[in-house]
Parts: sequence; structure tokens; C-alpha cells
Amino acid sequence: MASPQNNYSKNLLSIVRDVIWAQWNRLGLHGTGGINCYSTDIESSLILAAYGSRLDGRFYEGVWCWLKCYGNLVNGQRLATLIASSNDEWIARFFGGLLENTDPKQWKGVIQQCKKLLSLPLNLEPLLIHSVKREWRARDPVLSKWGVLYNQVIPTQKMQDHERILLNNSLMRYRYLYGTVIRADVFYLLSVSHHCRIKREIDFLTTVRLADRLCCYISTIHRIQKNLETGGFIHASGELKKKRAKMTTWVVKDLPCLQSTAGYDLGTIDWIKINAWLIAIFKLTLALEKIEYESISKVRIQEFQSETFHLLTDHGVHLPLSYGSTLGPLQDYSIEALMKMLVEALQMFYRIICCIILVRCRTCRIVFQSPIQGNPASMIQITLINNTITCPHCKAKLLLSKPDFFYYDGLGREQELKFISNNNRLI
Repeated sequence: MASPQNNYSKNLLSIVRDVIWAQWNRLGLHGTGGINCYSTDIESSLILAAYGSRLDGRFYEGVWCWLKCYGNLVNGQRLATLIASSNDEWIARFFGGLLENTDPKQWKGVIQQCKKLLSLPLNLEPLLIHSVKREWRARDPVLSKWGVLYNQVIPTQKMQDHERILLNNSLMRYRYLYGTVIRADVFYLLSVSHHCRIKREIDFLTTVRLADRLCCYISTIHRIQKNLETGGFIHASGELKKKRAKMTTWVVKDLPCLQSTAGYDLGTIDWIKINAWLIAIFKLTLALEKIEYESISKVRIQEFQSETFHLLTDHGVHLPLSYGSTLGPLQDYSIEALMKMLVEALQMFYRIICCIILVRCRTCRIVFQSPIQGNPASMIQITLINNTITCPHCKAKLLLSKPDFFYYDGLGREQELKFISNNNRLI
């Protein structure tokens, strides 16, 4: 594999790790990078942690701590369903060992589902994909039983303050209130759709879309929605036609019981599909390392982009028009160009969901991450002083009060950021 392709693969895995941390930073872990400002999905984030742990061992220890504190908020049946639908032996190994280490009685049903996906005999495989060869002096016996090689550790406290976690997570509050039932998740997603200021197509929720998003039967969602409609909590958008009832968009009424968190839940994310895409990126990069012929690598990348890029456009990521829905003649694109396209698309998705504060250099016009970061809803209270920063690309010196600070909204549009200047006026 060519050296530039190796570099892009490293960049891809680095951004994948950042997106995983963004989800878990929101759910309460102390990680690196940004925080997801859009909707959350606890079970889907757990599934993704199985591969996040292959990139960063802190995920294993962090999720272990999180389950000890908030395992009662996990829908065990839904988690088992997602594990089964993944049909991924590594995910089964990971959760078999993790859940048996936390509380085998509580997670008995999920562990049984994990056993169904195992192929015997199990070969020991390191948890981290880039583990160096060494003597494992303190193997975790439970993980080893599940074919995962990792040191036995006692997870340290990696959680944020409980009050802060609850303040930033409406889904967790709904589950404390209603229990780990689909009804809590339905009400959560409908409330996110109700409160989000900028609506995309994926934010308009129908019976079919909710069933797909929550990985359950359409009849289950339909029954819940009929109950909420009868109770006066929701109503159909537009005329309700019997033959198309399950395709009708449902709208939550503006009720005092609706929970919202300032600066968060800015829109919905189809995390089951997005996280499956992230896992596919992980597997693609490892597969490309073993392919010797450039033509085969091009085909693999092109097929991957054609099958998955529509998902990004649904979430506000704009793709270059020159590519279209397909990449055209493969010989017109180098592997570097194809990989760069994938890196930029993933980076854009990360910037959108975390509302990363960006700066556009007025000299070279290249966009880069601002040294000042925070939730845009609270950034207005920050007072700027006339410090200078250096553009990492052209090395130009820029006054902090001069560059254009902005972030990307859910539609992929630039939104200006307002600050308070030295004289307390908005700039």
C-alpha cells in the first residue's frame, strides 16, 4: 500500500475515533475532542464502542464504568437485537467479555445472544489493532475466555459529574422517567424534532422512520403514536389519510412536559446507520492495507462511497458535484484523491455534529479549527481580547477579533459566531 494512502487511512481512523468520543463525551465520559450536539442513541453508541476500543483502550474501561453507573438505563432487549443484526463476531466477543465482567446476572440475555455469534474454537485476538508484541503479565481471564486479549484492569473513575450528565442528556432523563421502553425513545425523538430550529428531511418523523431508527416493529410504534395522539400529546401534520397513516409526519404539541437542553439535541441523527458506516470505514482501512493492486483498491473505495455517501447527504454533508452519485471512470482518480474525499466527508460530519468552531484565514482562505472551542449557545458570553493566532497553513498572523468565526449547522451551512468584544458589544 502506498505511503500517502497509509497517511489517509491514519487520518480516517483518527476522525472515526473522534466521532466515537463525541458520542461518549455527551453520554458522560471524559474523552478527547468535541461533544455531540445532536440526538443520542445509547445502544447504538455501545455497539460502536466495540470497535472504538480497538482504536483506544480507554473506551473499554470508560464504557465499563458507564455501565456500572447507568446500566439500568440500557434497553437490554434492543442491545441484544442490535448485536444479533450486526452479525459481527468481534462485537459478540467484546460484549460477551465486557458484560460478564460488569454484571453477568443483569446481562444474562445479552450474553446468551453473544454466544450465538461465536465460531469455535476461539483464537485470542488483541483488543487494540496496533498492539505491540509483548508478554501479557495480567491477562483478563474473562476477556480471554471470549477470545479477546487485554490486560486485567480495574477501571478508574472516568465519568463526568452526574448532574451535568443528566442536564445534557434528555434521553437519559426520559428513561429515568418512563423506563427503558421504546415509548421513552419515541417521545425523546419527537421532542428533539419539535425543538430543533433547523429541520432537515430526517427530522420529520413518521411511524416507518421511527421504527427504522429504533430498530423495532412498525406496529409497536403505531400503537404508541395512537396512544400519544389520543392523550393529546401529538397530532398528525396535515390531513391524516388512513391508507398512508404510517407515512404521516407526527408533530409533538408544545407542552410544558417536553424536555430540552440548551445547545444540544439540535436535530436527529440516524445513529444506527451512521455507526454502521463508521465500522465499515474501520474495516475498509484494514482491508486496504492487505490489497497489493491499486486497481482493486480503487474499486473497493468507489463501491464503498457509492453505497454510503447518500447517508451523508441526508445529514447535511455536501459532496463535490464533480463526483455525483458515482465516481465516474476510476482511472481519472488517484487513490489519494479517493481517500481524501472520504476523509473530508467524515471530517465535515464530525464538524457538524460537534458544532466545531472554525476560522477562515483571510490570507490563504483555508478553514482550520479555532483555538477557542465551546458550545455556540454559550460562546456569546466569551469576551475576546486582541490576541493573535497563527494560521497553521500559511503562517499568517491573525488578530482574534478579525477572522471569521463560524460553525456548520445541520444543513451544512456556515453560521457566524457572535462574541462580546472588549467594550461589551457583540461582534
